[in-house]
Amino acid sequence: MLLPKKTALASLPRRRLLQLAAIGAAAALLPACSDTTPEEAPAQGDHFPDIVLPDLDGRVAPLSAYANVALVVNFWATWCEPCRREMPDLEKLNALFRPEDLRVIGITVDSDANLAREFGMRLKLTFPLLSDSNQALSNSALRITGFPTTYLLRRDHSIASIIIGAREWAEPKMVDEIEQQLAVQRIAAV
Repeated sequence: MLLPKKTALASLPRRRLLQLAAIGAAAALLPACSDTTPEEAPAQGDHFPDIVLPDLDGRVAPLSAYANVALVVNFWATWCEPCRREMPDLEKLNALFRPEDLRVIGITVDSDANLAREFGMRLKLTFPLLSDSNQALSNSALRITGFPTTYLLRRDHSIASIIIGAREWAEPKMVDEIEQQLAVQRIAAV
């Protein structure tokens, strides 16, 4: 008759098994003992965080400087091909609206702001480019999981829409959708 082989747990003394079980139970209860709850990423209808980030020249640029202006806030990186592809369309979108009505803001997550600066200069981008080089905002506060990610913000900076992935921002249907969601009107025909 064959006897079953001893497992690693079966070879441990009973007292050691009880200690391991107690440690496991305590570890499982730790999150329940915390008086803090994990912050969730802002969702549609929530207010976008009042961020303060440096522009690509190191000057601090608070989002509150755009009070009562609808915003298209685009998180991107130079290493992201879809991000690079949509930048010319974001520039066109920005030109379709008066600056006091709607602004596009690009927030790069590149660790080297010079890469984003050179890219912006090569494309002659006129909208503000800010830097989240340590990804504190994109990773921690917003929980962004992919690039590009774009937030459409109403004039009160509540989130009208969160769009993950590249879009053709200057296409008539997209501009119509932005006008409707953000209650803004373009000054130029698409």
